[in-house]
Amino acid sequence: LGRICLDILKDKWSPALQIRTVLLSIQALLSAPNPDDPLSENIAKHWKSNEVEAVETAKEWTRLYASGT
Repeated sequence: LGRICLDILKDKWSPALQIRTVLLSIQALLSAPNPDDPLSENIAKHWKSNEVEAVETAKEWTRLYASGT
């Protein structure tokens, strides 16, 4: 979808935030997604019901749509 659901990019935003803080927050979100605050309800349901399969689906979609090959 090309969007990130992250509070510091929305209602917790402050001009005082450093780019380092924003990037570390994005890295943390990618390392440990939170299916209880999803951008997509369907993907969150998939993640909760079968995390291993959801990760494999994410890898496949990355290969298909984001790898440039």
